[in-house]
Parts: sequence; C-alpha cells; structure tokens
Amino acid sequence: MAGRLSVLTSGLVLAGWTAFALGLLGQLAARYPEVAGSRPLQWAAFAGPALGVAALLAAFAFAWRARSAWRASLERALDAHTQAFDAIPAARLGAWILLASAAGLFAELMMIRVHASSFQLFAYFKNVSLLSCFLGLGIGYARGERGRSGLPLVLPGLALQIALLHSLRGFGVGEFLRNPIAEQAAMGLTTVAGAAQALTVHGLLVAVFATNALCFVPLGQAASRLMSRCERLPAYGWNLLGSIAGIGSFSLLSFAWTPPSVWILALAAALLPLLRGRVERLAGAAAAAALAALLAIALQPNALDFYSPYQILTLRHAENAPTSLSVNDAYFERLLDLRESALSASRLRRSWANYYAIPYAVKPAPANVLVVGAGTGNDVAAALRNGAQHVDAVEIDPAILAIGRAAHPEAPYASPQVTAIVDDARSFVRRARARYDLIVYGLLDSHTLLAGLGNVRLDSYVYTVEALREARARLAPDGLLCLSFSLPTPELGRKLYLMLAQAFDGIPPRAVLSYYDAGVTFLAGTGALADPALPEGLFDASAAFADPSLQVDLSTDDWPFLYMARRVYPRTYAVVIGELTAVSLALIAALLPNAASRLSPACFFLGAGFMLLETKAITELALEFGTTWVVASAVITAILVLGFGANALVARIARPHRGVIYALLLASLALSWRVAGVGFSDFAPAAARLLLTITLTLPLLFGGI
Repeated sequence: MAGRLSVLTSGLVLAGWTAFALGLLGQLAARYPEVAGSRPLQWAAFAGPALGVAALLAAFAFAWRARSAWRASLERALDAHTQAFDAIPAARLGAWILLASAAGLFAELMMIRVHASSFQLFAYFKNVSLLSCFLGLGIGYARGERGRSGLPLVLPGLALQIALLHSLRGFGVGEFLRNPIAEQAAMGLTTVAGAAQALTVHGLLVAVFATNALCFVPLGQAASRLMSRCERLPAYGWNLLGSIAGIGSFSLLSFAWTPPSVWILALAAALLPLLRGRVERLAGAAAAAALAALLAIALQPNALDFYSPYQILTLRHAENAPTSLSVNDAYFERLLDLRESALSASRLRRSWANYYAIPYAVKPAPANVLVVGAGTGNDVAAALRNGAQHVDAVEIDPAILAIGRAAHPEAPYASPQVTAIVDDARSFVRRARARYDLIVYGLLDSHTLLAGLGNVRLDSYVYTVEALREARARLAPDGLLCLSFSLPTPELGRKLYLMLAQAFDGIPPRAVLSYYDAGVTFLAGTGALADPALPEGLFDASAAFADPSLQVDLSTDDWPFLYMARRVYPRTYAVVIGELTAVSLALIAALLPNAASRLSPACFFLGAGFMLLETKAITELALEFGTTWVVASAVITAILVLGFGANALVARIARPHRGVIYALLLASLALSWRVAGVGFSDFAPAAARLLLTITLTLPLLFGGI
C-alpha cells in the first residue's frame, strides 16, 4: 500500500515538473535561431534556463533510481520519530497543539509569499499557493493517527522546494512564463500563445501545487495527532489559538520587511522542538540554515531585493542608465533625474520630462496637487518642477516610498512642500477633505493580488466608475484629473476612456500617447479642456479610444476587474481550476483512500460557505477601507477569533439547539448582506473597521457552532 501511494504521489509531482521542463525546452528550441551567432550575453540568457531544466530532471532521475538505497532507512527513521512523537507527555499537550498549529499557519503564509516572490505568475495566482496549503493541511488533519508521521521531512522538503524556485528564478525562467487566462490581462505578463508556452505555465502550476501540498501534509497530521489525544473542544481551542499566533507572527515579520531567510529560520524555530530525535533536529536545522544561506546570496551583483508587506522589490543599478525598480521581477519604474541640468545631454530624457509635464500644460503651477500611486517620486518631482505649491503623495507600499526617499535623484520626498502618506489610493480619496487643483494617477498599476482568496488586486477598487467619481468630488472648481496608465491592450484604454467620461457626466477625456512605458495619459475635467501644445514625442490619441468598435464593459465596485475587457466568465480559468481539482482528487484518493465514504455534506457546504464568506469579507473591507495587507490580516484573524468564540460557546452550552443556531446563522447572513456597501464614514476609522469586520464575519460564529 505504501509503495502504491509513493508511486502515485511522486508521479503527480514528476508529471507536473516534466511538463514544465518540456514546455520550457520547446520555447528554448523556438528561440534558438534568434540567439545563434549572437553575443555571449544573449547566449547566457538562453543557456541559463536550459541548464536549470537539465539539472531539475537529472535530480529527479537520480533520486528515483537511488530510491532503493535510501527508502528503507528513511522509513525506519520516520517510524522511530512517530513513536517518539506519540509519546509526548500529556501534561502540556495544549501548548504542543498550539505550537504545531502555529507552525502550519506560519508556513502557509510563508509559502504564499515565497511563490509570489519567485515568479510573478504566482503573484497573480496566489490562490494556487493558498489552496495547495489548504489541501495538504486538510489531508494531514484527516489522516491523523493513521500511518507514520512525516514531520521530519517538512523542513528539508520546503527547503528543496524554495531552493529550486529560487534557482529557477536566478536562471531567468520567469521570462518564459505567460498569463494562462486569455480573458484577463496581467501587467507584466503576456498571454499564452502556443503549445510550448501553455505546457510551461500549466506544468509549473500543477508541479508547484502538488509539491507544496505534499509538504504540508505532515504539518496537518502533526497537529491532528496531538489533538486526538485531547478532548475535542479544548483541542480545537488550542488549534485556533495556535493559528492566530501563526498569522500574528508572520504579519509582524512582514511588517518588519524581513526576507525569506528570516521566515524559514523562524519556522525552523517552531518545528525543531516537535522533532523528537537528535538526527531529525540536525537534519531540519541544517536544511533551514543551508536555505537561509542560499537566499542570502544576491542573484545579481547590481541588484538589491527588498521584501515589503506586499511583494518583492528589486532595485537595479546600471552604468549610464537610471536606477530602476522591479516588482515581482517585472519592471515597475525608473528613478529619474529630469531637472533641466540633466536634460541637455539626453534627448531621451527630454522626452521623459515632456511626458511628466503633460498635466501642467493644461493646469500650470497648481496650488494643491494630489498624486496617488506616487511610487518612488517621479510624479511628485514633476509637480515640484512645474510650480506646485503643495503635494500630497499617496503610496500603498511603504517600502517603495522608503526607496524613493533614499534613492530618488531629485529627492522629492525631502521637500517641505510634500506630504507623503502610506495608504490605499481609494481609501485616501474617500476620506480626504481637501480640494485639489490637480489629481495625478501616476502609472498606478498592480503587480499582485491582495490576498489568496478572491481575485482582487491592489488596484482593483482604484479603477472603477465610483472611485473616479469620488476623485472628481475632491477636485477644486476647474480642477483637472490626470490618469496615466501603461496599456497592455487597446480595450483597457477604451475602458478607462469610457469610465472617465461616465464619471465626468459624459464629458469625454483627452488622451495623450507617449512612448514612455507605453503610457497613455487621460485628462478629464468638469469643463472644457484647453488643447495642450504637445511637444515632440507626444500625440493626441483621443480618437483611437473613442472608437466604438472596441467592445468593453466598465469596471464598477460590483465588478472591479479592470484587466478584463468583457464581463464574461474566464473559460481558460476553468482549465486551471480543472487541473488543480484533478490533482486534488488524485492526492486525496492516494492519501485518504476511504475519504468518499466519510464525506459529510453538512460540513462540506459549511466549509464552502466559510470560504465564500472569508472572500466576501476581504473584498468588502478592501472596498471600504483600502486594499492593504492590514485589511487581509484583520479579516483572517477575526475569522479565527470567531471560531474560537464558537468553540468556547459550545463548550459552555451542552446541547445548543440546532434550529436556533441555523436561524441565527441566516439572520447574521442577512445582516452581513445588508450592511455591505452602506458606508461607515460617520464612524471613527478604528471603530468603523471593527464594526464592519464583526458584521461581515459574524455568520462564521454561528457556522462554527
């Protein structure tokens, strides 16, 4: 039986990685004519991924061929660990449950961040990482006391997975990954075209999903084995407290901008006490230390990585070129010196300066300016150069703002005329009381999702008709709204054009095209706009976006998907869901062979409702208070606290009446639905956040009971 399970689970993992490797090799073969006879630098970019694939397949082949040499020894070691683990004294069993549960939740959040930091693809598909963690933990909890404990394999397994992804990132594999969802654009990722590209991206999604799920099975099983030795309600209470501790710990490390090397060492500190043998502890510590050392090595000598609460930021220095910033390995912006003294020797810089001066050709020397998506400060510096008296600069990512403060050549954030604010753009505009002569959306685009559940990006609620109306309300009489965007598709430009027209009572905006970052600048105001004199390199593109042949549906707060042209179900997304569902069923069949006979329909639907409510709570709170990492963390913590409260109530009410509980559940669902979108602006911010969070998550209290 164990041999069959091993073959099936290993086969799933190997199939995913093999598909990924074959797809990548197909792309490399297609690219070969482009690099043949070219410079060594291009050959290096070509050969790096090829070597990475070869090393990957060679490692799998070697491990599989040598399995007879190590398998028996490994099974004996796991049997010894299982016996020692089951002999943990009962005196402090609650603390051990708390520790195991905290380690599981901490590892879950860690791997979601690691995957997104390795490849931009996973920043847009965080739910793949999240669901793989859920699957592995769920299988582990269901296995419980059955079979041997694989806990000693967790740190080495996670270390190997992270090291592999880190190495593939270093080999430049990210350049070959494409967006598999044809109906939805992704900033920084072109859409899949051709079999090789499809095989690469779908193979990687399946490979990472299966590999990561298997790494989490022992974590869930460890907590479950410990919980089985306690009474159910106290055990579940310790489990929930541990989950809260795990989320709180990782949130603190994210708040401190710590890198993955710190995360893996923190996880090792939690897991090592649970490993009962000296050899297991040494192996786990060695794996964590080796990975931390590997991650501490810079992939590029001229690049610095920063881990903000949202994403990985890479600052690159180059000779005779501006410093640039990447987000999740996708270009984000340059840190530009566009003062007059720097323009004389560069025609290109002059064109960049012309682009940033577009709004000031219509609204010269504005008294009060708001820049949302301020980034490292290019738009803020442009406002100061063009005579702005005061600038409010809003940036959601504190690390990007800090980089701008430290490294921008014009030092715009050091000016006493500038107030820098760390906040979500929509949230700030909604709460602001000032009026602005000019509001600038500074190439504000998201390279990541807010959370693993749902499909809300950091900018989803910034670009809706309602959000643009709120921005218009903050304009002074004869004020100007300037929205610049790098357009991946013409349809997206058409959407923005129509959304601005609707927000400004049918007055169409002006559109100016530049070659800077494929940017288009839309100018909208409450009255007629003067035709700006466009310098060299800028073109009036209004007619192109007024073209009715571009069919689009507008983004609203009810459907905040800017990057989807039409309001349709993304059928190619269903392909990804189908693949992951098939892998999930195969893993469940292999590791829980009798799961179907023990399926509880009530628990199944309550669990589905739990997932839907968590997603709804995150999106509703993001709409009301901003798409910040604090919002996502608060929702998850509130859910666990309510689960703990439900557990405590059941412990004190011997037989809660099922009909009463279901009635309260339905009533709380109705209340949650009723308050969504009502608005809490009359409350103090902290009180509003608390009240809305409780209201939206209250059904989980009764569902938990």
